[in-house]
Amino acid sequence: MKAKTIIVILALLAIVGAFYYTGHKTIDPIIPEKGEDLALKTFASEDDLKTFLKSAQSQGRGYMMYDAMGGPEMMVAKASAESAPTSAGAGSYSTTNIQVEGVDEADIIKNDNKYIYAVSGKKVVIVDAYPAEQAEILSTIKLDDTPSDIFINKDKLVVMGNKQTSYDARKYIDEVPAAPTAKMIRAPDYYPRYQQRTFINVYDISDRKKPELVDEVEVKGYYYNSRMVGDYVYVIANDQAYYYEGRPVPMPLIVRGGTEKTLLPTDIMYCPIPSTSYSYTNILSVNTQNKNEDVGHKVILTGASQNMYMSLGNIYLTTMKGRTWIEYRKALLDEVMLPALPSSVVEKVKAVQEDDDYARWGQIDEITQTYFESLPNEESVKFTKEIEPKTQDFERRWRKQSEKTVIHRIAVKDGKIDYESEGEVPGRVLNQFSMDEYGNNFRIATTIGYASTSEGEETSFNNVYVLDMDLDIVGKLEDLAPGEKIYSARFMGKRAYLVTFRNIDPLFVIDLSVPTNPEVLGKLKIPGYSDYLHPYDENHVIGLGKWTTDAKDRDFAYYQGLKMSLFDVSDVTKPKEVAKYEIGDRGTDSYALHDHKAFLFDREKNLLVIPVLLAEIDPEQYSEIEDWQYGDYKFQGAYVFSVDKDNGFDLKGRVTHIEDEETFLKSGYYYYDDDYSVKRSLYMGDILYTVSNKVIKMNDLDDLEEINKVKLPYEREYYNGPYYARGGPEVVMVE
Repeated sequence: MKAKTIIVILALLAIVGAFYYTGHKTIDPIIPEKGEDLALKTFASEDDLKTFLKSAQSQGRGYMMYDAMGGPEMMVAKASAESAPTSAGAGSYSTTNIQVEGVDEADIIKNDNKYIYAVSGKKVVIVDAYPAEQAEILSTIKLDDTPSDIFINKDKLVVMGNKQTSYDARKYIDEVPAAPTAKMIRAPDYYPRYQQRTFINVYDISDRKKPELVDEVEVKGYYYNSRMVGDYVYVIANDQAYYYEGRPVPMPLIVRGGTEKTLLPTDIMYCPIPSTSYSYTNILSVNTQNKNEDVGHKVILTGASQNMYMSLGNIYLTTMKGRTWIEYRKALLDEVMLPALPSSVVEKVKAVQEDDDYARWGQIDEITQTYFESLPNEESVKFTKEIEPKTQDFERRWRKQSEKTVIHRIAVKDGKIDYESEGEVPGRVLNQFSMDEYGNNFRIATTIGYASTSEGEETSFNNVYVLDMDLDIVGKLEDLAPGEKIYSARFMGKRAYLVTFRNIDPLFVIDLSVPTNPEVLGKLKIPGYSDYLHPYDENHVIGLGKWTTDAKDRDFAYYQGLKMSLFDVSDVTKPKEVAKYEIGDRGTDSYALHDHKAFLFDREKNLLVIPVLLAEIDPEQYSEIEDWQYGDYKFQGAYVFSVDKDNGFDLKGRVTHIEDEETFLKSGYYYYDDDYSVKRSLYMGDILYTVSNKVIKMNDLDDLEEINKVKLPYEREYYNGPYYARGGPEVVMVE
């Protein structure tokens, strides 16, 4: 650290002084600081809600926020609600790759043993897909808005997505001058205003040729996520909550069959956790089989939901909790700097701190800087050596205090929604697979901080926490893989598997059989990393990620092409990579790295299918190939593997929807051909179906011989909509 430590500390203290000098105040009492009661409350009135939001927004950039990056054993999970079997359908068929058995996840493609239901632009298409030789489109549902996801439940099709609805903005202005002043004119009455809503449409598809819309539900806000258990679909929608002077606070709104219901502030639950941007988190339940049953609804005012996990009986939502920059800098001053300064300097600083005049806090910088400049060189060096470990220790402790994930548990049963508990853990969550419910415990894996610097300073740590149903921490395993971060996680019964990475891939096997005492059983270090982990059986796990090469002159690794690994954890103390398969060079990618629904696996069939965008380097073009070089795009489509624990991965063949090779020759550095890129795959009987926006193709699973294909009515959309004014003012200020 040496002399730069003093410079950094001086800079921090200067910023502290600047914050105080400008009169930046601490958190308003309505938003409690650390150690606050996380119990949910409800607003007593609209004024109460206004005060809460106004207080949060007044903090501006004052918060430090950090970017985010089941059931028993959970082997090959099947969807919870399948369509009624058809006698003419296939004897076996795949369903969406889900996390928890019995909890279905929405997707752009669904199927049963005979039909495929596909989102295609602003349409949803029903295809009679089996037998493949006679495959054809039976019907097309045209929507005014673009669907995001669908569910199939018996003879009901559920379509969800986002829409924009026009509304009269004048009712959101408390007072508009009757006569505009010289600097104020009234906006035209036809000035467009739009409200973002999530729509949930339920169709009766008893006759697949004639789908009938039987239920329409809308909620104000953006569609975030959904799950289905039994006959009930649970939908999460986020709607920004904001305060503008002179305007009522926009309230949550539900519409069913054209009838609007606006919620009251007393209907809104909130957790008083600091945030500069609050959202209404709307949780809805819709009975897919009974349109006469009321829509279940709870709304919580939180930071925007970042990750969702659902078990058979609970929804868990996470948000990040922030701490103010002023808290950080004041803590640094109090815990690190003042104890290291002589008493004469401390007295001067404290005299400034205790003064009620915020403007005088700017003198802190001047006092400390004057002292440092007065030190002889030898004493300056000694001071930096003494304060360096204290500063690093402070940073570690602060990150654990400030980087926190807040967890909300919402109990659900037969459409009933009840908010049960809330809690928090240090760190941030990667994705839904970093969370799990097992028995009466909730488990979660988090990362604190960021990967190591080039100088080797350990600035990140990884943790596993076990919580009870009140979301109180009952067990923890902290400070795993210092200097690395979690790339993938999977909980399987009494074990957890974590992959962390910086230069090399450690796979951790963690024992959770004693919830109060999680412990590492074993770990394996191999080149590369896994973005996704999938159970093969009780003692084997499949990993999908990238292979890597170490940089020659720097302390990091370059990711290269795709890598699949099969890990044997029979001996939990010594996990082994018993098989691997590498695809392509740097630039090779797969939808399955980022979306588990693109991963098709069936252990009984020894079948694994993933979509691949292949990039390869032509060695004849270069005298020397560097690790940072990207390959040229050569292929996009499905890679079809046979996989088993004895023989590993065997590539059976590939299926592509792109017939024009010039697509790749023209792609250059960036590949973009979304229309014919294979995104999903499924099987019915012995037929493999691959799906892109434009085509569903059918191939024999044994030899991959093409059998048939169906063209989908996908049309690419180009936005040419109305102009959106920031804030949408009804009264426009002009000079």
